[in-house]
Amino acid sequence: MYTRWSPELTTLLNPANGAQSVRIGNLRYHVLPCDLQNDLLKIASTLDDAIEGGIFQKHSKKTTASLFKVGETTVFGKHVRFHQKAFGLRFRYFVQPSRSFWTIVVAKKLEEAGLATPKVLAVGERRTLELISDSYIITEALKDAQTASAALRAQPNSYELLQNAGRLLRRLHDAGMAHGDIKLANFYVQGDSMGFWDLDSAMVFSGQTPQKWIIRDLGRLLSSFILTVDDVPQTQDYFRNAPEIARVLAEAYGIDVQAFLPSYYSYWLKKIKLKHDFG
Repeated sequence: MYTRWSPELTTLLNPANGAQSVRIGNLRYHVLPCDLQNDLLKIASTLDDAIEGGIFQKHSKKTTASLFKVGETTVFGKHVRFHQKAFGLRFRYFVQPSRSFWTIVVAKKLEEAGLATPKVLAVGERRTLELISDSYIITEALKDAQTASAALRAQPNSYELLQNAGRLLRRLHDAGMAHGDIKLANFYVQGDSMGFWDLDSAMVFSGQTPQKWIIRDLGRLLSSFILTVDDVPQTQDYFRNAPEIARVLAEAYGIDVQAFLPSYYSYWLKKIKLKHDFG
């Protein structure tokens, strides 16, 4: 289990490796080596206002994600209000790193595996008596990137996006990781390239990725694709064929469809109540 003191994390935040840190009240804020380092350090005292004052990508009682300016550069920021969550969840992060800090570790692993994800620029968290109340992450904003779900809605009558996602997921698993929250919205498409974002639920394993996590990620991806094409009126009937969708994903990933479909059928299908017959 990774902890707040694991070397995989502390090394990345070490000033000897170029990171700079400030502490303001109960806020611990770390800026990683990047061209925006000085500008990002300047917003430490107004971090909440910077994220809340941006262009919202998500906004709820517990989470705000937005695009905002640091100097002349647009960045992406996310603020998770753990004080609005259950106490048990907050206590979980007494030893474990917050999701924002954990994302640094996962992003580094993806970089080492040659997998694309937005660069993490800064992270922060607030703790009272070591109990987390807020976490923050700032990453680069990818120009002209969109979620894979948005890309699919624009062109629903094709399996190309599903195939690319399946191949990319296989590379992630081969690198000893699982995403943990796989869905089309957590893949991004940027021109001809595809990558992962929203990595705070990812799992990193010391050896091979366990089969149960492979099955879980594949099932979630399959569900996400089916839900998306079902919701697009322009989708042709051929691309609503659930057995064919499952076969295409399995072939792109490189697995026998029967290795994951029974588990998907017995759990994920019931959970999301899809009205499909897989034969």
